[in-house]
This record gives sequence, C-alpha cells and structure tokens, in this order.
Amino acid sequence: MIEVLDNYDAGTTNLSKLSSDLKGLMGASDLHDESLIDDFWNYFARIDMELELRTESWAPPDSASDEALRDALDRYRAWVQHVLETTNGERT
Repeated sequence: MIEVLDNYDAGTTNLSKLSSDLKGLMGASDLHDESLIDDFWNYFARIDMELELRTESWAPPDSASDEALRDALDRYRAWVQHVLETTNGERT
C-alpha cells in the first residue's frame, strides 16, 4: 500500500487508480482481523470521499479540497506504517 501511495505522490498514477488499487490490495490481503478491516475502511473513506467530490456530478462545485485530500493521504500512510511496524507479518 505504501508503494501505491508513493506512486500517487510521484504523479505516476491518478486518484482514481490510487483508490482502485488500495481497495484491490485490501481485498487481496484476505484479512481476518475485523478491527484492521474497519480501520482500513475508516481511513480509506476520506480518500474516497475526496475522489467522489472530484468526479461525481452530484458534488457541488469547488467542494473538493486538496488540503483535505493531503490530510487523508497522510493519515492513511501513517496508519499503514503503524500496522506494518506493529504486526509480525502473519495473516491477521
């Protein structure tokens, strides 16, 4: 997931692909720990919301916020790093 975030930050992928890749990686991880699954969706929701504000016809003009997106991405990255640092690599 960190690599996917890095690709977005480097400008080699767009926000739609980032969102799709993060959801795909989550599904492929086959997690069994409900708290990790809940945490993923809680952190990811803010990224997804910013994507929708940029792409959906129902979104009010100028409702997307680059600052809110950056904050959501930074929080997501910090959460992933925390999970990686505090787990032993076994499926949870």
